Amino acid sequence: MHLALAEAGGSTSLVAAVADARIRVNDLLDRIPLLAVNLQHSNAQHRRVVAAVLARDPARARAEMVRHVEGSAALLRGFLS
Repeated sequence: MHLALAEAGGSTSLVAAVADARIRVNDLLDRIPLLAVNLQHSNAQHRRVVAAVLARDPARARAEMVRHVEGSAALLRGFLS
């Protein structure tokens, strides 16, 4: 979803940055257990980001993405501690 949004933005440098970030954190993200509650929460966050993009509301899209990324980081820190 992250890469698809970057591609939709039409910026090759953004696509490269998102792909690079994903490569760097992929192994860490794989350590988050695939629990139903985690997947449901992440999917709900993704839907809110996409809804904001489709509504052409960049401030809301940014805020939703920040919440998503910060939440994923907190979850990851919890599993790595």
